[in-house]
Amino acid sequence: MKILVINCGSSTIKFQLIEMETNEVIAKGRCDQVGYDTSNIIYKNLVDKKELDEVPVKMQDHKEAMKVLLDALLDKNYGVISSLEEVYAIGHRVVHGGELFQKAELVTNKVVKDIEKLCELAPLHNPGSLMGIKAIEEIAPTMKNVVVFDTAFHQTIPDYNYIYAIDYSYYEKYKIRRYGMHGTSYMYILSRLEELLNKPKEKINAIICHIGSGASVCAIKEGMSYDTSMGFTPLEGLVMETRSGDLDPAIVTKIMKEEHLTPDQMDEILNKKSGRLGLCGIGDFRMMKQAAIDGDERAELTRKIQCNRTKKYVGSYMAELNRVDAIVFTGGVAENNACERRRVLEDMDHLGIMIDDIKNESANGKESLISTEDSIIKVFMIPTNEELEIAKQTLEVVNHAK
Repeated sequence: MKILVINCGSSTIKFQLIEMETNEVIAKGRCDQVGYDTSNIIYKNLVDKKELDEVPVKMQDHKEAMKVLLDALLDKNYGVISSLEEVYAIGHRVVHGGELFQKAELVTNKVVKDIEKLCELAPLHNPGSLMGIKAIEEIAPTMKNVVVFDTAFHQTIPDYNYIYAIDYSYYEKYKIRRYGMHGTSYMYILSRLEELLNKPKEKINAIICHIGSGASVCAIKEGMSYDTSMGFTPLEGLVMETRSGDLDPAIVTKIMKEEHLTPDQMDEILNKKSGRLGLCGIGDFRMMKQAAIDGDERAELTRKIQCNRTKKYVGSYMAELNRVDAIVFTGGVAENNACERRRVLEDMDHLGIMIDDIKNESANGKESLISTEDSIIKVFMIPTNEELEIAKQTLEVVNHAK
């Protein structure tokens, strides 16, 4: 039984075909520069180890791109299926479900219209997902489609954690509230904690740090999202590659007045020219880290700011949860950098957190317990697998609909 997982942007379509009996990815790739003259496909057959590397293919729109990726999966030389009937269903990642969606849903006309209404909450993400859904429905109309939302997991957050202390009418009129992101990642990590802690998720309290180019922290209470660092948009919270994270709102109006900026210009500064890029001129974490090692003082300052911001969230969520069974690191930066994991949790031994340096150093890229035996709170490094989580939810929704 195979599930095709699709993640659509405005000009990119990422995909994975997953064999659900083994949870193994048998093919993956992406269609790049959709709508441009330079469009191409990257594709890997992980069964026979055959690849296509940036092969130029004309893809004027998402419909053509969907046909290209399906043709790749079906190709006699490098494909992995002989018929589309082998694909049980398609799971689409959708970033924003607002308050309308608390779980994954089978695609219907009403679901599509509701996602369209939410485009104003995620103008950079939801429109691409919609283009992908509509495209696949046109070229494979009998295929079952499911939408899985990044925000759905956080719909359990209590109102006192999602309402902002501004005029309440803004929530009533514009639905301005905390929504959070990375929900599928958190759900996957929670499923792994069930096994690692040998505990049902309903009894698990945990703090999960998803740190990549985008980054957030989630407090999980009794198996449900209780609080999270990203807010109305992914801008709030931690220091990220190009996003500022938390700052005094008065800074925004001050800069706008002094620099004579429009709201759109200010939005671009906060989302695309801040974070690590704004602090030291280097957004890419690996390059920034190396610059710090080589003596770049601004890069080292950026590392300190980034890790301390994460530490603050961990500490505040410990206070909210009272009992914490586990702290987990996941996401590209956290999964591959022992030094960042150590920096975030160092000097927290009086709070019951102690890192085993040897275990931590050897944990990059693999699921590991990295705390000492006498650490009151267990600390794990668990690589995330959002695509597998989307596939699992897709399978569950389709089976339930039968």
